[in-house]
Amino acid sequence: MRTTTPLPTLALLCLLTLSGPAPATELDAQGVQMLLPAQAGGSALALGTQDPNTDTRFGFDYKASATAAQEGPLRYWNLQATPLTYSSGGKGFTARLHLRASGGKQQFNWKTQQGYLSSPQDVRNQEFTVYVRVHEPLTPVNAQVTLKIRGGHHSAKDGDAASCTMMTFGPGGASGITRFAKELTHPLYDYVVLAPQLDTRLADNTWYGLKLLSYSHPGTPLQVVNQLYIDTTPFDAQGRPANRWQLLSEYTDVQGKRTGRHYDTVTNWGGWQTTLRMDGYRSLDFAYPSVREAQAPAP
Repeated sequence: MRTTTPLPTLALLCLLTLSGPAPATELDAQGVQMLLPAQAGGSALALGTQDPNTDTRFGFDYKASATAAQEGPLRYWNLQATPLTYSSGGKGFTARLHLRASGGKQQFNWKTQQGYLSSPQDVRNQEFTVYVRVHEPLTPVNAQVTLKIRGGHHSAKDGDAASCTMMTFGPGGASGITRFAKELTHPLYDYVVLAPQLDTRLADNTWYGLKLLSYSHPGTPLQVVNQLYIDTTPFDAQGRPANRWQLLSEYTDVQGKRTGRHYDTVTNWGGWQTTLRMDGYRSLDFAYPSVREAQAPAP
């Protein structure tokens, strides 16, 4: 286990800036604040003390593996990037961690989905959380961290299996700081650049907490609210989540509303695979990844 310079001491202070749901006060098993209450009987997955290399509910692309590391009391994992040629064109570097909370196997895609891709236990209204830090920008043109949800395993042989939406956090530039995107058929993306509600951007060698909420209000299944929250000082002096969540960006996905050249289908199904993706950097540190079914708030 690698040891590096300890994290600076941070005061423990909860500060929430919310648009929409009132925050839940409960912490999950990892000490992360749940902004939406957990859905009783719903699927949930958190890494905890498990090894993502051996726990079959987690997975990596390109035969990658994560290395355990520690800074002071904070334990985390490092994932080295893999060089690749993107299916959509161009070369770059990427690293991807997958969470499969419902288990089973993917059976459907966005065109054939039954309200889910694998089983009724797929996460639908959800809260996806992970703490990240990137190292050494290599290809600034595509540098970003992405939280992908509601999707499945995709490849050139079965592009429709992608079936996912996502929200991104980046260093700025032509792509903006934060975006909503759809990739229902791989590798066809629609991106919507969003106005960040905070003065922050992805920086090298800096920890961030990221949390994606995605849900339909009761009675409005053809509209999905997607909200990206951030914690820019995410750990306390003991390496625990400090829970200073603030809203960074949001987008409401509506049936019939085009997000770009390719899609006007609302993405409201349960997903088999939830993904943390990094592009454009040498490596990615991650800690406390989790996803769970959440109770959607009233309008």
